[in-house]
Amino acid sequence: MSSTASSSRTRTTPTLRRALGSLVGLATVLAGLATAAPASAHSGLTGSTPAEGAVVTSDLRQVDLTFTEAPLAGLDAGLRIEVRDQAGQDESTGDVTVAGTTMSKSVDLSAGPHTVLWRYVSPDGHPIDGQVAFTVQAMETPVADPTASPTATPSREARGSSDTSVTATPTPLADVPDGTAAAASPSALPWVVGGLALVVVLGVVAVVASRRRAAPTED
Repeated sequence: MSSTASSSRTRTTPTLRRALGSLVGLATVLAGLATAAPASAHSGLTGSTPAEGAVVTSDLRQVDLTFTEAPLAGLDAGLRIEVRDQAGQDESTGDVTVAGTTMSKSVDLSAGPHTVLWRYVSPDGHPIDGQVAFTVQAMETPVADPTASPTATPSREARGSSDTSVTATPTPLADVPDGTAAAASPSALPWVVGGLALVVVLGVVAVVASRRRAAPTED
């Protein structure tokens, strides 16, 4: 009876050990997968200004790149943003700035196609490179409308001098005595001349007559 129980314990012990070993191995595998998943999920770009394929005006002064996580602190030298035109000229200026999960850089853009080349370092030290393409459209310069130019209004003096027809206002004559008015009147002039002539003739006749009367006395 005792030999049978001892044999049963001998067979049970290796079975339990194998079961425990399998459970430990499975737990180790699961733990490795759990720790490996976050390490493989690196940060990535979530948005940009300008966006991919966007058309912007030349007054844009800054490009922004937003990521799922903030870049690794202390590795600012590894962060890069370049904005190149169609000829490959970098039109970005200054340093890359970081605000939370967004990297930015100032730009002075010309018209035409552009490409943003960026380099980002995730918090786990993994570097990521990428690019964003967009187009810059030149701003339209407003053209003055010639018909909208103000027309100068001539002054009152200028209008008066430029008028071709000016109506004169008659000046009223001052009151004069009736005799003066009659003498100056054209209709009374013949009578005045005739009267003067008559006076002259009468004077001549009187002189001749007086000489004739005085002639016999002198003889």
